[in-house]
Amino acid sequence: MLSDQALQCAIAHSIWHRDGPDLAPFLRKGSFDPMRRFNIYRNNTFSSLTATLVAVFPVTLQLLGESYFRHAASLFIRSNPPEEARLVRYGGNFARFLARLDDLSEMPFIADTARLEWLIAEALDAPVLPACGLEQLDDGVDGTLPELRLQPSLRLMLSRWPALRIWSAHQAGGDLETLAAIRREPERIVLWRNKDNVRFLLLDAPHFSLFHSLKQRMDLESAIGRSLGRGPGFDIAAALGALFADGLIVSIRHLAPKAN
Repeated sequence: MLSDQALQCAIAHSIWHRDGPDLAPFLRKGSFDPMRRFNIYRNNTFSSLTATLVAVFPVTLQLLGESYFRHAASLFIRSNPPEEARLVRYGGNFARFLARLDDLSEMPFIADTARLEWLIAEALDAPVLPACGLEQLDDGVDGTLPELRLQPSLRLMLSRWPALRIWSAHQAGGDLETLAAIRREPERIVLWRNKDNVRFLLLDAPHFSLFHSLKQRMDLESAIGRSLGRGPGFDIAAALGALFADGLIVSIRHLAPKAN
């Protein structure tokens, strides 16, 4: 007789794997065949998780075709059961999974596009906090270093392929003909939630570096120094002004300089 914990493990294994143990001897029979009921539950589990992936990765589905997407989704689900109760958080490893599929080795842009779609889903699931004004940069005393906290929905992506261009071409009003010959074209993408939509920026190396440094909680002086190291002509004033104008700064801490 299996213990409750062992039975739960056996049932979980049988949901995700076809080679699971025979559960029939351990399920109580009633007016309905218990194995038929279990198979309905297993099918519903796969169906709901596949539907979640379809909803989160609609452009990836178009790139792969529905038949292959569902095949890949089934393989992914079997090796990546949910880790959270909320379905909206399912699929974080799907892009990495696609990148490892031999069938897609000659189409690496698909995995990058899936990675972008997951970041979009994350941004839409994140809260939007009240923004602070540029004048709060002057609140610190002399010698302190401001640390800017960014909107929690802000996401950064360094893509080897034109993921944003591919994604945009598949939106309403997009031009799919521009994707006739997809070539390796790195993109530095910044995106964040704007009400119920997502805003995007394509940035050069210095500007992207500023976002990355601030997101890593680097103080403003150090972040600016790193950006200028990537492009001495970088317009810091314009970049900071845009950060505040877009409502991306939610708080400012004025830190004492680190002791040498």
